Amino acid sequence: MRKIYAGFLAALMVTGLALSGCGNVQIDGADSKNTTSNTSSSEGTQVTAVKSNVKEPYADDVKIAFVPNVIGDSVAAAWGDGMEKELSIFENVTFQRFDGKASAETQVQIMSDLVNQHYDAIILQATDAAALAASVEQAEAAGIPVITLNMDASTPHAALVAMVDYEAGALVAKNIAASIGETGKVVIIQATPGASRGEILEAGFRDEMAKHPDVEIIDAQTGEWLTEKANVVMNDFLTKYDKIDAVFCHNDAMAEGASQAAEAAGRLGEMVIWGADGESKALEYIEKGKMAGTIYTNCYDQGATAARLAMYFIGSEADTSSFTKTPIVKMAPVVVTSDTVGSIGSDIRW
Repeated sequence: MRKIYAGFLAALMVTGLALSGCGNVQIDGADSKNTTSNTSSSEGTQVTAVKSNVKEPYADDVKIAFVPNVIGDSVAAAWGDGMEKELSIFENVTFQRFDGKASAETQVQIMSDLVNQHYDAIILQATDAAALAASVEQAEAAGIPVITLNMDASTPHAALVAMVDYEAGALVAKNIAASIGETGKVVIIQATPGASRGEILEAGFRDEMAKHPDVEIIDAQTGEWLTEKANVVMNDFLTKYDKIDAVFCHNDAMAEGASQAAEAAGRLGEMVIWGADGESKALEYIEKGKMAGTIYTNCYDQGATAARLAMYFIGSEADTSSFTKTPIVKMAPVVVTSDTVGSIGSDIRW
């Protein structure tokens, strides 16, 4: 079984490297355009030490923790379900989810507790890349591999499994520009400040939109990833601006909030609204004409991939605390509009 997972990891590393080499696929910190994070592709990852606490992950007692930004979020729920299904075949593995409550401080405390409780691996969606860096370093130093999901930590660690971010932002920008006839006014509803995925999504969006000079980004405010907050932000935009042709939200939950606000104001037909996750509710909004599009990712597979990596690193002699760069696996993106939403079947909606 270990050989199977070793082969799987090798394939993932090749995949991550191949995607990282694509022109428009940007990864946390590997962008040559003024980014400084320590995360990069699997190329250049160096293993200079061998850890002492190697377990047989398919026989010894194993504890794996999942710490999302918010436990009730649909993306996090799908990730967790994918992990749980993947790990359920191993009777020796205990899997537990912990609520980060959208708070870096809460996640820091949870991470400290998990280290003290000698968990064998931690899968983390870091609320704030910089704020969680020390916690990730503490875990890695204790021999606990940390795999991040989407929202990275700004320090080298075992692996990052991510939706495409820079490329997703660029794809949204390209579709928005085309749908509004290459001219118009756009607003952005952003992620929580410091969230790496939001920052890179927006970088891709802005870089692509710069190629469409008659499309103007007139405002951007944080919706903190939340539907309710995005609704408030969108209402503010609707009050301030008589003309809004398009809205880009860093996730689907905020796109749904923006759609609700625009519909309540009787202005939904004036604009196109895009998200960037592909959650089932957003797909329903697209089917009903309440959203124009999103970038879909199979989050069940993403969670399962993170779980497989955790099992591999638990049984590996590689000391991930000695990594100089973080290996990255990018999940395949699918552009979803009213023309293509039917291709996302109920069995892979989350």
